Formats: sequence, structure tokens, C-alpha cells
Amino acid sequence: MYHCNILIVDDEQLVRNSLQRLLECEAWRITTAAGVAEAKSQLASRSFDLAVIDYKLEDGTGLDLLKYIRQQDLDVISIILTAYGNISLAVEGVKMGAYDFLEKESDPEILRHVIEKALERVRLKKEVEILQETCRCTDGSRSIVARSPAMRQVMKIAEEYARYTATVLIDGETGTGKSLLAEYIHCQGARQDKPFVTINCGSIPKELIESELFGYEKGAFTGASKEGKVGLIERAHGGTLFLDEIGNLPLEMQAKLLYVLEKGEFIRVGGVEPTAVDVRYIAATNANLEALIRQGEFRSDLFYRLNIAHLTIPPLREHPKDILPLAKMFVHDLNHKFRKRISRIADDAADLLRSYPWPGNIRELRNVLERLVLLSDGDTLTRADLALIENTAAPVRNGDEFQVRVNLGAEQNVLENIREEIIGRVWEMSEHNQSRAAKMLGVPRTTLQHHLQKYGFI
Repeated sequence: MYHCNILIVDDEQLVRNSLQRLLECEAWRITTAAGVAEAKSQLASRSFDLAVIDYKLEDGTGLDLLKYIRQQDLDVISIILTAYGNISLAVEGVKMGAYDFLEKESDPEILRHVIEKALERVRLKKEVEILQETCRCTDGSRSIVARSPAMRQVMKIAEEYARYTATVLIDGETGTGKSLLAEYIHCQGARQDKPFVTINCGSIPKELIESELFGYEKGAFTGASKEGKVGLIERAHGGTLFLDEIGNLPLEMQAKLLYVLEKGEFIRVGGVEPTAVDVRYIAATNANLEALIRQGEFRSDLFYRLNIAHLTIPPLREHPKDILPLAKMFVHDLNHKFRKRISRIADDAADLLRSYPWPGNIRELRNVLERLVLLSDGDTLTRADLALIENTAAPVRNGDEFQVRVNLGAEQNVLENIREEIIGRVWEMSEHNQSRAAKMLGVPRTTLQHHLQKYGFI
């Protein structure tokens, strides 16, 4: 349980005692201060989540304390109490960062309710901070939620790959987070302080992609810059080049990329001398490259050169345990973006989020939540807010499919590994409902229980 620290600031002992009794709660730790100076001392010596501040104090005002909190950049939610129902004071207080402005004569339960709502924001923020610590790049900029066994396994393999400089191929449906995982691998490796350069092979016109990748010499072609241009491969020297949607790379460029991968050098457009580069390559695709090879649209030698280390990100519907943590993290980020105060997701809304199939995966989840947060005027996302997905939400059905990767010749019990993976996937898809999982697998519930215990799922 996270304990919220609350500071009560009032120059009347009777009021401080009354507020302390009102706010008595196992999860709330109360500290009191008699004035501005004592409150500043308390704020400087420890962290508080919320401050309930009387407006008129013997050595100043509550606005003085708000100003101090803002100047010190303290992460404290403030509620101002006053015996004077002055609208201009309230407006000034809110402008200075106060969460709310209440009259002292208000019903005590109103004050408690306001405090509970404010602390819901704190709780959501703390949950998000914990989630972001699950898997974080060294620069703290990007994080990956991995609560489900399926995603924890992906992250475990990714961390192993990060220790080396081998080329990595990541596949998965659109919106599953392939670029984020590529950046995570870079950030966890020895090249973390070097460039991470991205090129989307499907978004650059065919006639420009060569000069984007390799750069060009001055005067190489009509319209070329007089100074020439450094290509993305050269910019990634010492670091990582992420080739997103590698399946869209034109065939003639595939041959040139293969040369760079094998030789560690390239030639600029219009140049004659090769330039050596030290680059770690990560490629991603939502296409079936082996099918493209059979169709003559992708080179098999490039595929084998890219597929040294391989990762598959499962679609979001196959790891529903991560949906709500992801939603909370997105809501937290969007609160800052749109200056909203959404502090919770109602239980019925959470159920709907988990049951929706999310064909657009994590990207769709974020886009839906962005639209909802933007339009929301309250502090809670409800099932009614999710009307846009209500009609298409459905539980996982018999007949839903997923891929199982077989690793032959690894001196492991392949059949046992496959069985463990299938049971783990279905366990996630059923949202840990044994009866439902047993029905999906077509086995007795007792048999399922045996295997869930054997593989450590329960």
C-alpha cells in the first residue's frame, strides 16, 4: 500500500486537531504546521503529496506558501481553506497552482471528498512511476509496460540481445511497439550514449531512399546540396540504426544494404571511395518476410543476415494483463498534455478496455484514450465514455489464433516448450479464468490446473 503524506497548515491548534481527526486513515500520514515558516521547514525536510493550507496565517498567507511550493518546484497538491468566501482570492489561488479553494464552514465531508479526489491523482501518478520503472531506458525518456508473462519473456530476451551488437529483427503487428522495443535494446546496451537513428523504409519515396541512407557527395546530382549530405548510416556511426518496416525496402536497395551489413562500409551517392562505419542494426516489420521471399519481393540473403537475433511482439489482445497498466500510464501522460484531472478509470470501463480486441494494438489504445481525455470534463473515465468501442468489444473467442515459434536443434524438449507457451498464451487470453481457458484448450479444468501449477502460472 502506498501511504500518502499530508501536511495540514493552520495557526489554530483546535482546527489542526479537528482536521487531523477528519483525515484519520491507515493510508494517510498526517503532519501539522502552525504557520508559513514551520510549513516551509516541513516541506524542505520531507516529501508531501498534499497540503491543506489555511489562507490567513499569523506569519503570512496560504498564497505565500503556494508561491514557495511553486518556486521550489515541489510536487505537492495544495488545497486552500479560508473563512472568507472571496472569489478573487480563489481565482488567484488556482492561478498559483492550488488544486481547490474551499470555505472553512463547508461540510467536513466535502473537504474529505475533495482530498480523496486529489489523492487519486497522486495514486495514479505513483502507479505510473512504478510502471515506468519496470523497463526504462537509461535516459529515462521511454518506458515499456511488461506485467504479463508474454511481455516479460519478450523483455528478458531483449535484455540479452542488448548485451551484444548482433543484428536484431523484430516482428509484430502494427502498433505493438516495435520501435519502442528497438530503442530499449539500444538504451540498455553499451551504445546507449551514442546515436539512435531511425528510418522508416516505407515512408521515404523510392527515388530518395538511397541518398537518405548513404548520403551524397556535393554536386552528385541536379539539385544536390553544394556541401553534400551525410546519410543516416553515417549519422548512426558508433550507435544504432533502426530500419523500420524493412519489408518495404526496394529490392535494389536491399542489395546495397546487405553489402553494408557484411562489409561494414558504404559509398555515398556520387562517391567512389568507401566509408567505414561501426553501426548496430535493428530492423522491424509487420510483414511476413518469408512470404515476401517466396514472392520474390525480399532477398533471402538479407533476411538471413538480419535474422541473427529475433523477437516477436505479441498483439495486445494476447496479453490483456498489460492493457490497464498501459491505459493508466497513457492517462497520466495525457493529463499533463491537456491539463486534465482524470484520476481513475471506473471498474466497468476497465473491464471494457480489457475485453476489447484492440486490432490497432497499443497505438490504437493510446489514440482512443487521447480522444477520451481531450473530451473529458470529469475526473473519472467511465464505460459511457468508451461508447466508441462498446459495440465492437468482445471477449476472446474460440478460433482466435496466435503463432508459436519452434526452435529445433537447441537440445531442449521442444514439445514441452510448445505446450508451456500455448498454455501461457491461452492463460493470458482468458484473463486468468480457468474455466474459460480450459474450454479454449479443450481439456478438463483439472488437467489445466495441473499444467498451470507445473509451469508456475498459478
